[in-house]
Parts: sequence; structure tokens; C-alpha cells
Amino acid sequence: MPVVRHSMSEAGLLPDILEYPWQKRRDYLILVAAVAAADNTLHKSELLLLEEWLKAFKLSDKSREKVLAVARGKFKPNRPSVERSLANSGLAYSLLLDLMGMAMADGVLMDKEIALLRGIAHNLKVDAIAFNILIEFVHAVYQSANLDNPEPLYEHSIESAFDLLRKNKVQLFRHTLLCVASPECDLNLKKRWFEFLKKKRTP
Repeated sequence: MPVVRHSMSEAGLLPDILEYPWQKRRDYLILVAAVAAADNTLHKSELLLLEEWLKAFKLSDKSREKVLAVARGKFKPNRPSVERSLANSGLAYSLLLDLMGMAMADGVLMDKEIALLRGIAHNLKVDAIAFNILIEFVHAVYQSANLDNPEPLYEHSIESAFDLLRKNKVQLFRHTLLCVASPECDLNLKKRWFEFLKKKRTP
């Protein structure tokens, strides 16, 4: 599976995670790494994705090693504490999308991973309805990226997720993963996101 490269970030159309303190950026990736390690196997696609985010987040060597230790199962963080520290940071929805993307990076979203994600979402103060909309979105874009003629239901899932994000005034970042299956799909979804916001602002 290709590593997603965010060409739109070069255009500066999305905000940068570097606006946040390094501690928040570190904790963000610690949770991502914990999801990657949830099935006790760090797949190559997951490691590549994590390494790309580590570069984008510009963490110190010490923080970087801590994140990688979590991903490799060599260190277990106090997840609830980390999750609570990020709950009111403005990062919750972007983080949850990235956690879902990491869980899908190996092409399979296991029941154990979904249960883990639900628990994290609860601590991030993302309610069950919003969680279901986002998980359906992640499934929809993953499937549609591999189809010439996506199902109409997939379009509904994408629109529902965009509407949720807009209503909650969610800030998506340059690194935010909207589609793990294809860089082209990810780029197109980011373009659609901007068009969606423009359309909704029009009286």
C-alpha cells in the first residue's frame, strides 16, 4: 500500500499541526502508535505512515524514540491520561481520523481495533453517533478508492462526515489522513472538503 503524500500541504491550504505545542504533537502520535501496536504486529505500511507523520510533526529525537517504542510494543503509555489531555485541545476529530487511518493502513479493520477506537473516542469526548459517521466514512473512502464505480452509499457516507466536521467546526490539518488507500483519493477528498465548505457558506 502506498504511503500517502499530501501535495496540498505545499499549497498551504490546510493549517499545520506545528501550530500546537510539541507535547500535544507527541501525545497525538503516541496514540497513533498505540493503535498501530494494538494487534501486536507493526506492519510495514503502518510504520511507513508513522514515520511520515513523525517528519511532519517535527518532534525531538527523544520524543520520536518514545513514539516508536510505543508502536513496537516496547512501551505502554497511560492512554486514558493522554487521551484526556487531548480531549479539549481542538485535535480530537483530526486525531480520530488519523487513528482510524492507521488502523486501516494494513487493509483490515479488526473488531479489536474498532473497540479500541471507540474507547479512545469516548475519552476524546467524541460521541457514539459521530464515531459511527467517521468509521463509515473511513470504510467508504477505502472501498471507493479501489472501485471504478463507487456505491451511492459511499457518497452519502462522505457527505455525512463532511457535514459532521463542518457543524463541529473541526480543523483538518495538512497531515490529516482522509484516505489511506490512495494518495490521489486523499488529495481529491481534501479538494472536496474545501468545495464543501464553500458551498455551505453560500447563502
